[in-house]
Amino acid sequence: MKKVLLTIAGVAMLASAAFGIANAQGKANGPFADVPTDHWAYNSVEKLRDAGIVIGYPDGTYGGRRAMTRYEFAEAIARLLANIPGATDLSNYATKDWVKSQINPSADLSGYAKQSDLDQLRADVTRRLSDNEAAISALRDLVNQFAPELKQLGVDVAAANARIDALDKRVTALEEEVRRVKITGDLNVIARADVNTKQHSAPAIDQNGYAVGNGLGNNSIWSSPEVYNDFLLTINGRVNDDTRAIVSIDAGNFINWLDTSHQNGAQANDYVSQNGLQTFNLYNAYITTPVKLGSADSACELGRFGTQYTPFTLKAINPDVYTYLTQTAGGDVIIDGAKLEFGGRMADLSIFAGDANQGAYAISASPTNALDGGNLPGSRSRGGNEFAGNMVKNLAGMHATFGNSDTVTVGITAVLGTNNNTNPLPINGAAANNFGVYGVNASANLHHDIIAQGEFAIDSIGYNSIIGNKDSQDGNEAWWAGLGASSGAWNVKADYKQVYTYFAAPGYWGNIGSWINPTNIQGPEVTVKFAFSPTLSLNLEGDFYKGIDNVIGESPITSKDDLTRADAGIKWGVSHNTNIDLGYEWVQWNLKNAAHDTAINANGKPVEQYITLGVGHDISRNAAVKVLYQVDAYNDNNTGFYKLDNGSSVGSLSGGTLVGQASVKF
Repeated sequence: MKKVLLTIAGVAMLASAAFGIANAQGKANGPFADVPTDHWAYNSVEKLRDAGIVIGYPDGTYGGRRAMTRYEFAEAIARLLANIPGATDLSNYATKDWVKSQINPSADLSGYAKQSDLDQLRADVTRRLSDNEAAISALRDLVNQFAPELKQLGVDVAAANARIDALDKRVTALEEEVRRVKITGDLNVIARADVNTKQHSAPAIDQNGYAVGNGLGNNSIWSSPEVYNDFLLTINGRVNDDTRAIVSIDAGNFINWLDTSHQNGAQANDYVSQNGLQTFNLYNAYITTPVKLGSADSACELGRFGTQYTPFTLKAINPDVYTYLTQTAGGDVIIDGAKLEFGGRMADLSIFAGDANQGAYAISASPTNALDGGNLPGSRSRGGNEFAGNMVKNLAGMHATFGNSDTVTVGITAVLGTNNNTNPLPINGAAANNFGVYGVNASANLHHDIIAQGEFAIDSIGYNSIIGNKDSQDGNEAWWAGLGASSGAWNVKADYKQVYTYFAAPGYWGNIGSWINPTNIQGPEVTVKFAFSPTLSLNLEGDFYKGIDNVIGESPITSKDDLTRADAGIKWGVSHNTNIDLGYEWVQWNLKNAAHDTAINANGKPVEQYITLGVGHDISRNAAVKVLYQVDAYNDNNTGFYKLDNGSSVGSLSGGTLVGQASVKF
């Protein structure tokens, strides 16, 4: 007997007879309206067809898009449901005996299917569905949308949905097994170039604090372009149902170039070729597994992992504001050790201890010495209070959060560490070999569109005894508090911040121009955001600071000086995958006090300016490219804030920074 594997169209004819819908066309002309060709159901049908599962008109064909009645759609869905395991069983109908009884007992049955053919067909449909999650989702949507018509056809819709859910669970289980080991990658190619447009005897600096124009020599943006690369490969493997092992390997020269450039602090050797700096680093490698500690949900991480708490207590500095990499912009501090995390109904707790990772992933990628030789305003304070990551050896921390995120939450943080060598920790030059940073943060929803937030932190130092026993300095705390409100297209936030002169912590609380983690400042901060449309928005920021203390060498400003920062940005979504950003930052140092060192003239107003144009384009969901150009300008205004070695003022400086980044993820 000729063996013919039935197509779904053939099953459709049998199913039609079984369900008694031979005159479905007549019913279709009844009260059921046509389904327009732009209806989402057609896209669902396309997904099923792409998965190799034909679904179409009552005659078993699929003739492209034409207006179908809801009843016709229901017929096609019913035929398909009949081939899913557990759906309406056709075995009582699609047999030789049944066909004989319905047609002619003496008929030649060689062209008809056997029960094994139907079983094979059903298995094939199941496999095709199993290979395509989108097909399962599309089928579920169709069943729910056309439930009334399916009930008219005698289909148990609830049972059909249950069988689809069961199939989905089986598919998910299979996928989980297949994905026991998941490998992802993030490849970035970064091109950088700069120019000293003023061709002065001193360079301007960019927002990273780098001297632009290769120090002094470049008079063209194309004089010394360099191309860097970074590839982060992550392997996520399942050891068992509860335990996973995660390993991330970082290869390339970009991060090593950042680290080397920061450490060198040279003003004439920033954008040089770093092809010899290709490295192969272990970014993280840890095991994560649940642990049983009472009734709380808890997990343990062992190995090399990343963690961060709050800006004033524990967060890695971003060494490059022009690019985005997980390793540099994510804020994680890399620890070799162990971490425990507990989650309860009203409290969460995180505890870790280990060695702070050194080198490219140190706590602070910013140097203890000035990037520009100590000349420009921002760098003048870095010699005193910059928290040096390479000085940290052992690190431990605890962060607990209490409350309900919908109402009030309170966090308590403690970070303890020891010095990596005998050099003093950078707090007033005190000879200390351990430190502690303690903080409290809180957030409260005062109204559905008004939120109050704040944070307080204090640091202390010690020597060969209890952490913090040698705290001989006032002015070692920092705090901020503010309100945020939103209404329609508006979002407004107002804060007040004080960061005292001797505050130092392994955190990252922002930049003023090129000044990283500013201290000895106090004053209000205001942010206003307005969305003109879903694709066009405006962001305005203003910081209005005054100095706190008069401590020469520890800060570029004194108690009577003002420091003002204004920032404006426009983001425009030109299309669904292309954005244009335009930004302008202006920083003015209003020097009113002669208490500065003797090299500085009082009553001057040096100004930093940064004008940025950026374009970003998403090539696909996993690939993107962005290009930006920034104009960097400084005007000394005869203050001597930035003097040359011979004591003369630099006047004005300007330069340009061009950065391009292409990213591909898989």
